[in-house]
Amino acid sequence: MEEEAKVEKTETDGISARETRLRAIRNKCQKIVCEKKRPIIAGLVVVLVIAIGVGAYFYKFRTADIGLEGAKSKVADFVNGNLLQAGTTATIEDASVENGLYKITINIAGKQKVVTYLSKDGKKFFPEAMDTDVEKKEVAEKQPEEVKEIPKSDKPVVDLYVMSFCPFGNKAEDTLKSAYDLLKKKVDFNFHYIVSSNGEEILSLHGPKEVAQNKREACVLKNYGKDKWFAFVEYVNKNCGSDGACWETGAKNWGISTTKISDCVASEGPALMKENEKASTEAGAQGSPTMLVNGVPTKTVYQYGNSDSYKQVICDAFNKAPAECAKKLSTQAATSQGGSCGN
Repeated sequence: MEEEAKVEKTETDGISARETRLRAIRNKCQKIVCEKKRPIIAGLVVVLVIAIGVGAYFYKFRTADIGLEGAKSKVADFVNGNLLQAGTTATIEDASVENGLYKITINIAGKQKVVTYLSKDGKKFFPEAMDTDVEKKEVAEKQPEEVKEIPKSDKPVVDLYVMSFCPFGNKAEDTLKSAYDLLKKKVDFNFHYIVSSNGEEILSLHGPKEVAQNKREACVLKNYGKDKWFAFVEYVNKNCGSDGACWETGAKNWGISTTKISDCVASEGPALMKENEKASTEAGAQGSPTMLVNGVPTKTVYQYGNSDSYKQVICDAFNKAPAECAKKLSTQAATSQGGSCGN
């Protein structure tokens, strides 16, 4: 019995000793793990805070949406403050969301509707939409002028189509002037205005004041010729702003009778504008400026400020280029590239 008790006690002591050692080991391990968890947990907290902050930033950026009402207000303010002449007002006629953009239809002076687009953050304004989801063949059919070669001739014909208060059209006129002065005896230059009509009413993108200035310039061209026309146009572009208020001063500076021009506007203005409407329609000229060389449109017209590029595209249309084509004209950096006023 004593031996059995002794064995039992020994086994019991042995188990207790093992448990004691295991508990000590567990306690030590737990202490080590806990101490290591502290920096790990702290690191996880920092990472989580950063992640939340970055996520919130990008969520805010992604959702920077001014809303439909904000878009309407933004477009109205931009168009009236930057694109229209004094006295002409655009109102918002319709607004919706289309292809991730705000589609805003504006009504100019109650006479002309124009569909525009605005990015949802209100930072990008698009005067028109261009569908890029078309086959190359379709593009070629719609825009043959982009790939058609300009034919050569003994005396090239250059046609410029503009709106008198379109800033891009004005840049094209100013850029063409030195090429005109250089080549006017060798080239047939013609100048036209992009307008539309509704019965007897003449319409132009920038309103009634532009129609009036179109008529004045057309009358100067008819009665005083291309040299005086260019001088008059240059003066108005530079000095008279977007309403032509100082046109009379410009006319007098170049020996142009204001009375004669006013009488012409009153008696012949509408007929002249309808002639210009017919010419621009037949040429397919919808944007100001549009330039045709020997009947073919050229994108060179968009290189505003680079008079030499204008000269070169005209000189390339000669069967045999004259000596004047060797002269280098201004190649100053363009003040604007590719812009136009759409009708």
